[in-house]
Amino acid sequence: LTYRDIIVFVAQAQRSFLDIIAFMDYVEIVQPHLATSSWSSWSPLPGDPKWMGCFTDDSKTCHTFFDAGVPMWLVRTEAYIPRDINIIKPVILTFPDNITKSIFSEAGKAVQPFPLL
Repeated sequence: LTYRDIIVFVAQAQRSFLDIIAFMDYVEIVQPHLATSSWSSWSPLPGDPKWMGCFTDDSKTCHTFFDAGVPMWLVRTEAYIPRDINIIKPVILTFPDNITKSIFSEAGKAVQPFPLL
């Protein structure tokens, strides 16, 4: 294996482990709360600070997962936001400057793009 292959393998392994952990959290914590209707929408469950949360444009999905304790972001265009809604802090979508956008290359070797899927 080349150094480039090892980097790709480690990145894929990390992503797979994070997906497995997220799925286990969903099955063990969130799904039981979604299946039962005994909890009240007036008292959402406390969220887990390690969860990234969910972005959705569906208000029903937002309400359901918020009540189950999942951090939620309801994405709306400005035209659909009522004037009387209480927005605490509007957020402008920005992209971090430290994201690597170039192809990885080893010193002294020609750049080889990753295969397309």
